[in-house]
Amino acid sequence: MAAVLLTVVNMTRRTGASARTQALTKAQEAVALRDAERIKREKQLEAALADYFQAHSEVERIHAEAEVAASPFEASIRDAVRSLDLLGETRAGIAGLTGLSLLRIRDYLSDLAPNAPVPDAPILEELARRRRQPDAEVLASMPAVRSGD
Repeated sequence: MAAVLLTVVNMTRRTGASARTQALTKAQEAVALRDAERIKREKQLEAALADYFQAHSEVERIHAEAEVAASPFEASIRDAVRSLDLLGETRAGIAGLTGLSLLRIRDYLSDLAPNAPVPDAPILEELARRRRQPDAEVLASMPAVRSGD
């Protein structure tokens, strides 16, 4: 028969102070590994948050610049919506014609609209007069209605 060669592993069991030292070393290694993973995650969180705050700051800056650049055009839109209103268009009609939301139209038509320039008084008076008085041609073209028919 063939000889079987067995290797004996040192299977001695440690006890006392050396066992405690070995256990403490293993515990410290486990905690260090966990701490390293936590620190790595914290660094990733920090990098992601830095990206967020940098981008957020840029967005705020760009929005502020765009708001300043758009201001004269917003005033023109507000004036046009007010003119449509003075010409007799309903809010729903203005929304249908312009594509603006009713909320936005209400804002433009309210006295609380920021930086709302007031159109010249003669223009306002003329538009208001036209709104109140029906067009004579329209009235003339309507069939007469007699009572009792």
